[in-house]
Amino acid sequence: MRLSDLMKATNSFSKNNIIGSGRTGTMYKAVLEDGSSLMVKRLQDSQRSEKEFLSEMATLGSVKHRNLVPLLGFCMAKQERLLVYKHMANGTLYDNLHPANDGGKPMEWSLRLKIAIGAARGFAWLHHNCNPRIIHRNISSKCILLDAEFEPKISDFGLARLMNPVDTHLSTFVNGEFGDLGYVAPEYARTLVATPKGDVYSFGTVLLELVTGEKPTHVAKAPETFKGNLVEWVSQLSKSGQLQDAIDKSLVGKGVDSELFQFLKVACNCVLPEVAKERPTMIEVYQFLRAIGERYHFTIEDEILMPSDTGDADYIEELIVARYG
Repeated sequence: MRLSDLMKATNSFSKNNIIGSGRTGTMYKAVLEDGSSLMVKRLQDSQRSEKEFLSEMATLGSVKHRNLVPLLGFCMAKQERLLVYKHMANGTLYDNLHPANDGGKPMEWSLRLKIAIGAARGFAWLHHNCNPRIIHRNISSKCILLDAEFEPKISDFGLARLMNPVDTHLSTFVNGEFGDLGYVAPEYARTLVATPKGDVYSFGTVLLELVTGEKPTHVAKAPETFKGNLVEWVSQLSKSGQLQDAIDKSLVGKGVDSELFQFLKVACNCVLPEVAKERPTMIEVYQFLRAIGERYHFTIEDEILMPSDTGDADYIEELIVARYG
């Protein structure tokens, strides 16, 4: 796609058109001359050659799933690397969960659960069924976008390989207002190696956001003396036998308390800090959430292929690390 067309559609990458921003770049809303909307991702400095970039685009263009944001095209012009995606009418999960005006109506539980199940299905597909299998490496509630029906669509998958290798280091997670630090698995600080279980930890933080209504790095309900992040707050409540207090009060007492607590336990298992191997796989997370939401009939004919046994799952993880670690 031509740079001039994308410049015009984004009003020269106007700040007013920014949908979201993160380590891989900035996403803009773009409006074409015929009135149709797209999203344009303007990548941070990518150190890949044109040949490497084209190769990655061929791979990403073939990665299609109902819970991934469709990549429609791309643009290379001088140092610019732009990706063009289908527009998602309801923006990011983060903005829906944490509206800028505090007077916003809290999201209903059934919608939160639907989004969690759909996102888990997409991540499980990336980890277990996609070819090549992909570790996301930058999961947050900002990379989960919502279409007109609030069906979750994952963005930024596969982009980690397009970035400068330096961008994989811990300093890039400290991203000010975007708070990516709250999603990073603790073992990453020691190893600087991305793993599937690191993705599970990050998604577990998103699940905690969904069930508590709190932000990943600032817990409004916590005492003023508490200086930790969301995972640390929930862990503290769990150790003192007060885990129930973590649940968003707007959801309690509406006949779904059992579902809320089951969901919270799944999230807690995803963010086990000490031994990453004890966290569930992404496909197990999807199964757990799907079971909780069974009565809502959210799920469709399932396209997730189950690993035949634990050994197969371990082999799959080795493949992912070899390709994307």
